[in-house]
Amino acid sequence: MTSRNKVVQGVAVAAVVTATALSAPSPAAAHEAKPVGRTLQECRGVTVDKSAPVISRATVLIKAPLTTIWHLHTDIDAWDTWIPEITPARKKTPGPLRPGSVFEWSPQNMHVTSTVKSVAPRRCTAWAAPVNGIDGIHLFTFEQVKGGVLATTEESWAGAPVEADVPGNQTALDTGLADWMKRLKNTAESTSCGKPPAADPAASFARRPARQPITQG
Repeated sequence: MTSRNKVVQGVAVAAVVTATALSAPSPAAAHEAKPVGRTLQECRGVTVDKSAPVISRATVLIKAPLTTIWHLHTDIDAWDTWIPEITPARKKTPGPLRPGSVFEWSPQNMHVTSTVKSVAPRRCTAWAAPVNGIDGIHLFTFEQVKGGVLATTEESWAGAPVEADVPGNQTALDTGLADWMKRLKNTAESTSCGKPPAADPAASFARRPARQPITQG
C-alpha cells in the first residue's frame, strides 16, 4: 500500500441510510466489499458513486436505543470521546445536521472539510469531501429491527489515487468502515448500560472523510 493510501486508510464517518439487500448481520460488525449489483444504500435519494472503483459496506446490530445511537453519530463535536484518532472534529454550521451543514475534522492529521448532502432524522445521513485527489461519498443508515438497531454504512472512493491501487484502497476502506461501526456499537451499548465503553487497545482506526463525485462537498 502506498503512503497516500495509508494516509486515507480507514474512512468513513458517520452518517447515512436504510439497510437493504444485506445478508444476515452478525452481532459484530461485518463488511462487504464492493456491493455492486446489489441494492445500494440511499438517504433521501443520495447514494454512493455507483461507478466508483472502490465501494464498501459495513453493518452491525447495535443493542441500544436508536436515540442513543443517533446522538453519538451526529454529535460531531464529541466524536473525539470515542474516536480520538479523528481529533479535532468540529461542526461549523450551528443547529442540527441538515443538507449544507459543514464540519471539519482531522483524520490522520489531515484537515478535512465535509459537507452534509442529506439527512433523515434517526434514519440516515450522507456527506462528502474531496481529499488528496480522492472523491468519496459516505452514507449511514439506521433501522429499528428485532433485538436492536441495524446500523449500516456504505462508502465509495473515486479518483486517480484510488485507480492507482484499487486492491489497497479497497482493503483500507473495508478496514476503516468495519472499525468505525465496531466503535459505534461498543460505545452505544456501553452508554445505554450506564457505563463507559471498554478500551480496545488492539483497535487501529484510521479514517478518511466522506467524499462525493456527483454531489461533492
